[in-house]
Amino acid sequence: MAAINGLRANIRHEMEQVLAEFVPVLQSWTDNDTRRLIDPFETVYSENYAPANAAVIYASIYRSSGNPEHLHGCLTMVRRSAELLRIRTGISPFCRVFLYHYSMMALLLLPDEARSGISGEFSEFYACYEDDCKQLNTNCAALQWGTELYLQSLGFRGADVSKLEHLLHYVEQAQAPGGFINDEVTHSGTLDGMPIAYHAFTLFILFSSVVAVADRWPEQLETYRTRSLAIIGRGLKWLTYCTTEDGTYAMIERSSHQMFTWGVYVALLSGSTAAESSALFRHAWEYWLNFRHEDGSYGCTPNWLPHGLRTGFESYTHVNMYNNLGLTGIAVALKVLEAPKVWRDKLPPVQVSSECAYIDEDSGYAFYRKGAHYFACSLRMHNRKYAPALQGFHYRLSGCRLPLAEPRFKVIDADNRQFLAEGAWEGFLLKDESGTLHFPDSTDNANAQFTDTGVELVLDTVQYRCTKHISAVENGFSWRYRLELKQAITDCWHVLPLIVHDGRNGTKVVEKSASRMDVAYQGQSFSITYSRSSQIGMQLHRTLLSVSGAAANVHAVITGPYEAGAVLEWETRLQVQREQEGGGGNEGIIRI
Repeated sequence: MAAINGLRANIRHEMEQVLAEFVPVLQSWTDNDTRRLIDPFETVYSENYAPANAAVIYASIYRSSGNPEHLHGCLTMVRRSAELLRIRTGISPFCRVFLYHYSMMALLLLPDEARSGISGEFSEFYACYEDDCKQLNTNCAALQWGTELYLQSLGFRGADVSKLEHLLHYVEQAQAPGGFINDEVTHSGTLDGMPIAYHAFTLFILFSSVVAVADRWPEQLETYRTRSLAIIGRGLKWLTYCTTEDGTYAMIERSSHQMFTWGVYVALLSGSTAAESSALFRHAWEYWLNFRHEDGSYGCTPNWLPHGLRTGFESYTHVNMYNNLGLTGIAVALKVLEAPKVWRDKLPPVQVSSECAYIDEDSGYAFYRKGAHYFACSLRMHNRKYAPALQGFHYRLSGCRLPLAEPRFKVIDADNRQFLAEGAWEGFLLKDESGTLHFPDSTDNANAQFTDTGVELVLDTVQYRCTKHISAVENGFSWRYRLELKQAITDCWHVLPLIVHDGRNGTKVVEKSASRMDVAYQGQSFSITYSRSSQIGMQLHRTLLSVSGAAANVHAVITGPYEAGAVLEWETRLQVQREQEGGGGNEGIIRI
């Protein structure tokens, strides 16, 4: 236990230092005359809710530094947030929810003596502010729930209990029995979005709200703390299926692997007192620090490419917004690490099993972990169409970084098949006699069951019956297909997405034969082999949609045509190669 406490003390010091080193970045983004905190890389929606999260960062730094400049920075950003809330025009109601919530969180994170001197400046405005945002999604409801707690904790006004009940019930209803929280439960209905990133974000909002008011929780509202911790506990258990030993977690759909997901994850792990989570906490904390840019900001997605390329960004991603939101997670983690152990013991632990085989039909995901191998996959294509059904993602092989790009389609009209060429994805692509393209686009779950080495997925459509195995093989992964055709096709390809460049490391490829390609990435050699192909090659098109970096798809031709009733079978393998021994040039498979 002493070692665990020592680890947490060290990380706490490192977090304080990282936040302090970010101050010059915040200052460089702030217009001294207008107090606007603008994004230097964008003009559209440039400021958004970044000032409120900047206020949280300044407040956290002031807790440890006591430097009046940091208190001044915090109050400047709270005042700017209040100004934006007053303006309203041109600032979306959803954006104002963030401004309202996080600017008050900043005040709560200030030491008591600092807050007592300035609360009167803000109390009337915040008490009387009318939040006119309907629940656009679940994380918005969670933010509004926390805001009610903040208003009472700051003494601005009493919490609206009926609103607390409505909002927390809203989140409870969005949580499936297995623990996953669907963010796309709106005021007008439920959609099948299922973004893992926002499952974690909703947990974080509830968690950070509990943390921010922990030492001033109203006794008459204790039931809401109990219920929110129950939601968090169920949600964390689900999140452990996504967890990998490198300090990341599997994500697909909206906002996957954006910087805020790092801060969210670190904060959620900070509350765990489980001994086995200590190394994971260290890895999670260190992971995004690698993506720091020369100006002191961090990559919004986990690569080293310039901000201006927006590699893997969502359309709404801004550097100031997601840097500040990510570091808000670190500020919350710091608050937890400062708390007495007796208080942290009340928080749900994070306990990750060494083996995992979990299918969740509600969310549409399956997860597999065994030995050095890990992957997740989607059972269906969700409504925003970020990736196909049967799509594997977040492949991990011990400490070896694979050249696979995280998958991502360009979200456009489903009738326009251009995204098949522009996206990064793994799967089969068929062309029928009319020229129509087919891929695993089912919005119904595939039938899934686990094998000794992975997962078997069966998808039955009017065009084909597909049986796909994603398997762990020696030093790599295998994708094995059996397609029973129900109509004639002229062409068949297997598509596999590769990282071309991540901003530091380029990938080199060599076509060895019609069924083998060798790949070099990050000082490691890999082979891609096909049991059945007449031609392979990496496409000339480069995509910036994947968070992994610039990517391109490898296409293997499974020569056609084929009549209805034909059966196509093939296997594709990606494996690590053994280094040449003694210059002999013999190639084989290393053991990891």
